[in-house]
Amino acid sequence: MTSDIIQLVPRLIPGRWIGVLCGVCVLLLFLHVGAGPAAAQGTAINMSMNGEQAVHGDEIVVLEDPNANITISAETRIDLIELRVNGDTYRSYSPNSTNFDRSLPLELDPNDNTVEIIAKADGVTTLQTAVTKYTAAPSVRYTSPFSTTVSGGPNSTINVTSGQITLAGDLHTLLDVKRIRIERTTNYGPDNSNSTTDRRFHRISNPGESFSQDLLLANGKNEIVAEYTDSQGRTNTDRFTLIVDDKTDPVIEFDVVNETYTDTVRISGTVQDQTKLKRVEINRTSNNGSQVLMLSGNAKPNPDRLSYEFDTTVELYNDNDDNVFQITAEDTAGNIRNRTLSITYDPEPEIQITDATTDVDTETVRVTGKISEAEISRVTVETVNSATGDRLDIVRVYDAGGFTDEVSLDQKLTASRQGTIVNVLVVYRSGQYSTSITAEVPDTNESIETNNTAPSGNVSSVQSSESANTTQDTTEDSSSNKTTNESDSSGEKEKQTDKESASPTLLPIRTREAFGGIVIVGGVYLFGHWV
Repeated sequence: MTSDIIQLVPRLIPGRWIGVLCGVCVLLLFLHVGAGPAAAQGTAINMSMNGEQAVHGDEIVVLEDPNANITISAETRIDLIELRVNGDTYRSYSPNSTNFDRSLPLELDPNDNTVEIIAKADGVTTLQTAVTKYTAAPSVRYTSPFSTTVSGGPNSTINVTSGQITLAGDLHTLLDVKRIRIERTTNYGPDNSNSTTDRRFHRISNPGESFSQDLLLANGKNEIVAEYTDSQGRTNTDRFTLIVDDKTDPVIEFDVVNETYTDTVRISGTVQDQTKLKRVEINRTSNNGSQVLMLSGNAKPNPDRLSYEFDTTVELYNDNDDNVFQITAEDTAGNIRNRTLSITYDPEPEIQITDATTDVDTETVRVTGKISEAEISRVTVETVNSATGDRLDIVRVYDAGGFTDEVSLDQKLTASRQGTIVNVLVVYRSGQYSTSITAEVPDTNESIETNNTAPSGNVSSVQSSESANTTQDTTEDSSSNKTTNESDSSGEKEKQTDKESASPTLLPIRTREAFGGIVIVGGVYLFGHWV
């Protein structure tokens, strides 16, 4: 019969239409194939996992076993439905209906999975998708105080050289890391058989793509447990031991004067260490006298013992060899640092006289200056006639009953036309100190020359008067004339001596205590003699 139909076709359909029909058939066949496996013969397959729509040939990522919601509709009765996971038949249904709707949980393997839905109605339709089940917890690439790769975790034991470290790393995870928990446990002295446990916890919330946490360790072993948890509760835990091998000495910085006039001095500074300070002290090297500033009884980690500030006072002795000190700092690992300092003790005051000029008209001298660099309790200024040694004036400048470190001078005292010596006497904490200067006298040569230019007539009359008197004295008594000449000669010598004394001269004046007062010794012209 089929052959009869084939033979009948050329009779019913003209030859020119046969080619057209063949082309249409080919086109319909192409459109049917290109419609895709999920839409053949009017059959539609839809599947979603945890709210995400599956697309044929695409990929879905899940973090746990999902629920698959499947709906199928067809124009004709659906004879068979199969759900396959990784090639194995997971579920099979014969609905005998044009519609199918089902929700069921899928049990997937970790990582890559292939899920297929096959429906047969008037033809076979397939929906296939890749499902990745991500079950790994967050992983860490450590960057401090050691380095690792993402896939390789830290070694079980790691040596570090400082008790102050920073545990840091980059986080690698599909989901956000919600929290990090780091636990540090150490057993510290006095020995392994009798030790005490110290435990510290650190928590970081929502760290982002990386984290950084400072840890304080004890010398020796420190157990670390680090937990990284993502938003789905998956946790990655790393366990390792950090061994501190501290070989670095503490660092000492201090501030102190090199020279002082007081018998005590302040020494201040800072001591720092990378693990923990055990002892800080100051020793006087001449007698091993020790002043302990800080002492810690154990090696327990303590952030307050990473740095220590000190401010103390030490006494000074007159012998500067006794004023050498050593600052010593020791940490719990046994590292010791020493710093030596020496202080010069010079209690004598410094006397600066800026002016000591005599006013010949008023026979006074003004003394200005300053006394400093000592613990001063009393200052006295006096003037002495340089020709006779007589004390002309005395002023108590300072006597307040306490100590001061500076006294200003601005005093006017009695002076002598013959010459004046100014003595400054200072009583300070450690004793007495004095100095002497010769007051300056303004140059009077100009006034003398002016007097010598008197008219010649006056000079002659003066000379005549003197000659007459001399003749009269001579005729009256030759013996008295001899005496008069000797007296005149002595007078001229005295006048010459007065003129010489009027010029500024620095005389060697020394002072000493005698019967509670000050006695001038040596270098004074007294009653016609130098004593």
